[in-house]
Amino acid sequence: MKLSEQFTKETSGAAIPFIAFCIALNLTVGQVTSALKIPIYLDSIGTVLTAVLVGPLAAATAGALSNLLASAMGSPTMAFFVPVSLVIGLFSGTLARRGWFKQWYLVVLGGALQGVLAAVCSAPISAYLFSGVMMAGTDFLVLYFRSVGNTIMESVFYQGLASDPVDKIITYLIVFLLMRNLPRRLTGRFAGAANIPSRSA
Repeated sequence: MKLSEQFTKETSGAAIPFIAFCIALNLTVGQVTSALKIPIYLDSIGTVLTAVLVGPLAAATAGALSNLLASAMGSPTMAFFVPVSLVIGLFSGTLARRGWFKQWYLVVLGGALQGVLAAVCSAPISAYLFSGVMMAGTDFLVLYFRSVGNTIMESVFYQGLASDPVDKIITYLIVFLLMRNLPRRLTGRFAGAANIPSRSA
């Protein structure tokens, strides 16, 4: 199936308003965690939710649009991390299609892998464009790793390895619990209904 055909299939019916809701969810939770200065983000819950229920291409789109809107709403650095959101959407959507959101232990493993991948993708952007300072709760980790003699690139990467897997495991588990408890008459309207865990998973 061509990518354009797959995207059209994923975004048919009830998917468009659901994707819009997930983008709003990303923005809202991201604003809250940023304001609280906690060392995790939780700003990709909507992206992963889209990945499981709708598909990887729709999730990548939701993630990218979330970043662009966040940038327009007062966080201009977010636009530079669109590639990271694309990777999160595509990776989590691929895992969902392979059944990784049906068992809690695969959800935890998938979240950890997603976190490492996100750290690898985001570290060069953060280090080279912003010197590792993102005005977020993770900045103190970058400063700590710098204080013990690491380079900017090393410090940002270590910060990512320290916080991103935790962030993505929590994100994946939230989505897993949501999917397990949402009414089947609702989730059955989406292309990814087969990716949903059973009540006993």
